[in-house]
Amino acid sequence: MTREGFRARCFDIFTPEEQKILKKYREENFAPKKLVYNERRAIGKCPLTPEEVGLILRALGFDNSTRIYLAAGELFGGDRFMNPFRSLFPRLENHSSVDHSEELVENTRGLAGSAVDYMVCLLSDIFMPTYDGPSNFANNLLGHRLYYGFRTTIRPDRKALAPIFIDRENGRMTGFNEAVRKVMLKTNFGEPHKRVSPESFYTNSWPECFCQTAPKNPADKCPPNYVLSVMHNELNKQATDTNSTKA
Repeated sequence: MTREGFRARCFDIFTPEEQKILKKYREENFAPKKLVYNERRAIGKCPLTPEEVGLILRALGFDNSTRIYLAAGELFGGDRFMNPFRSLFPRLENHSSVDHSEELVENTRGLAGSAVDYMVCLLSDIFMPTYDGPSNFANNLLGHRLYYGFRTTIRPDRKALAPIFIDRENGRMTGFNEAVRKVMLKTNFGEPHKRVSPESFYTNSWPECFCQTAPKNPADKCPPNYVLSVMHNELNKQATDTNSTKA
């Protein structure tokens, strides 16, 4: 459970004792609001559970040989939630397992661990944020990855997936993988696309911050490859003119 989960009030998957802890935390940190779990879940307002993430990846064709890096803090509920995911994808890593240096071990909960998380996610073949709420970490990564060749990103449509997962929980599992794939194939996998509100500029700065080799609008055209040479020559010319004036 993350901060987003506390805000969304998605508590019903926890034990009664865990719910008491979560409710106390919410009362102390968030404004009072009446939220009904089943209603929130049905419209995709609850973060995905680790098992749901694993089922999405399996439906998309990833098998148990896939190496997965988890960029997350300690999960509330612990192994009870992680075990189903781990059974699907046993090759799990985090910043503690990829680097055993003394500095990183000492700063696991500090900036060093967060920096490793960020860089691994930035350079990974595929990045999958499991919650699309107000997360600077995920939003900045989504935008940053565009500058590395529009790297593949999997962004689940929780609202469209919610009834599929609810049906599965109620025993209706026929056609589950096909239904998940159908939803996911309608999403964007990191390719260039026009930003539509409420998508953040930091998440998607295309096309404003990108030039194009063959644009429809001339203003979007990339500068010529020799632009640095032109700038260098122009600066030299200005320096020469300045020296001549002083002389």
